[in-house]
Parts: sequence; structure tokens; C-alpha cells
Amino acid sequence: MLTRRILMATGLAGGVAAAACSGPPARRGGDVVAAGQPAALLIWAVARERLAGWPWKPDAAALAALPPLAGALPELGTLTSGGGDPANVRALAALKPRLVIDYGDVELEYQALADRLRGQLGADWRFLDGSLDRMPDALRQAAELLEAPPEAETLADAAASVLERWRQAPPGPSFYYARGEDGLETGFHGALATEVLEGAGWPNVAVGSTDIGRVSLEQVNAWDPEAIITINPAFARVAAQDPVWRTRRNGQRRDLLLLPNTPFGWVDRPPSVNRLLGCAWLAEPKAGWIRLSMLAHRIYGRAPREVARPRWIA
Repeated sequence: MLTRRILMATGLAGGVAAAACSGPPARRGGDVVAAGQPAALLIWAVARERLAGWPWKPDAAALAALPPLAGALPELGTLTSGGGDPANVRALAALKPRLVIDYGDVELEYQALADRLRGQLGADWRFLDGSLDRMPDALRQAAELLEAPPEAETLADAAASVLERWRQAPPGPSFYYARGEDGLETGFHGALATEVLEGAGWPNVAVGSTDIGRVSLEQVNAWDPEAIITINPAFARVAAQDPVWRTRRNGQRRDLLLLPNTPFGWVDRPPSVNRLLGCAWLAEPKAGWIRLSMLAHRIYGRAPREVARPRWIA
């Protein structure tokens, strides 16, 4: 299930959304604006030289794991909900972008708002369906829109192959997905944050919603998952030594899995092409590492040897 996207339309009647910066940023990027961070990663994977800037700049650890171009791009703000400061539409218009790409769930009720922004920015606005199952299509459409070289098509082919194997992956343990440093925020069954795991047949014990929410440690233990999964290293260090987190009702030790989160998460934020790495690992958790490393290189532009691995913590 995809989270709802809302265009940052504050102040559109006056012509300008709430400002993330007071003036136009220095032009160091390309000519395509990403409406949000998922779209930025899509553009980065397909034709990174066309990306005008980040809706919000990745942190230092992420930038260190990406090619130098990532750090040189300005922060432009977001045109959709989902994190980061809202963009200054007038400043973006001063960049004279050729195209705006939005990647996520396509809500028809927001098309009129997109049309208004299209007029203010003086650029075409294209929505691409962000459904996980439709990722190969989104990659092909992006390659066409961005006039990417022919080899960009191979990434779409790779995504289709990964998703096919992911759908046939052997089921994993029942799990609780621990977000944040205390682990007490989670994605409930059906949430976008846990879609990669659930789609591979891993049962999510968190029920009662289909979104992200806070729970208690008592509730986690009542659900009694076989495994705790997180992308937060700080939480993983604490939980590894905490018997309350690690002990099941039958007295057995609960598994703890730390998934990579640099430069971007494998199963969660932002919901973009980065999630393809989680799908690839779940499809072949004990094999296929060279293939996964090459996929990471294609998405991020990093050397394969730099790809982090999921880690089961004893």
C-alpha cells in the first residue's frame, strides 16, 4: 500500500509555496526537478546528470557512499508531502527546469494542483506510478522522459527479474519491524514500510493498522515475533543486549536482523528504487551477492565492494 501524497500547495493562490530558501539556489545540477525524494532517487538511478537537486540533501554518511555529484547538488525543497522543507516555487522557476517528475501514488484529486504548479514552474509535470510491482515500468518511462542512453533500459530489465524472483522467495520468519532509536515505531501489516518484507512472504506480526505508528514493548512481546528487523544501528546495539527484546515467550532467543540503511534503506525510506536491493536480497538471502552488488552499483554509482550486507546479530 502506498502512502498518500499531498502536493505542498501552501500559498499557491499567491503564487509561491512556503520557502525552503529565500532565493534561487546556485545551479550545479541538471534540468529536471524531483517533486520528492522518491523521484530524486529514480532520476539518480536512470540519468543522474539530469537531476537539478535534492528535495532534501542526504546526510553525510549517505553522501560519502555516493559519487561526488551527489554532494555537489543543491537542496531544492519538496513539492509533495513526505519529508523535508517545502520548496520555494519561484526559486525553482528561476532555474528554468525542463521537467518535473513525481514518483509515488497517483491521486487524481491532486492533478489540478499539479497543473497549477506546472504553470508556475513553466515545465511539464509527469507522475510515475510508484507501486513496487510497477517499478520496471517506472524505470522505462523515466529513461524515455530523461532521454537516457540505451543501457538505462537494462536497469528496468534487472528490476523485472528481481521482482519475479522476490515474489517466489522462500517465506521468512514472523517479524516485528523496529523503527527509530527505541524501536517502538513500526510499520503495521500492509504498510508501505514493510511491503518489501511482506511481499517476500515474511509475516508481519504488527496488526491493528495499515500505516506507521507507535507501540509498546509489551505489545511487541504479546505479538511474539520470531525476529526483530531494523535499519537503525543504534537500536540494534541496544536490543542485542536486552533480554526483553531478545527473549520469546517460550524462552527461545529471538533473532535480530540489521538491514543496510546507507546511502538509503533497503526496505523503507524513501520508497523508491532503493527498495529493489531489499527485494534482491530477500529473493536470494544466501546467494547472488555479486548480482546484488552490481545492482547497487547501477542504482547508486558506487563500487560493488562498498555495498553493505544485512547482518543477523547474535
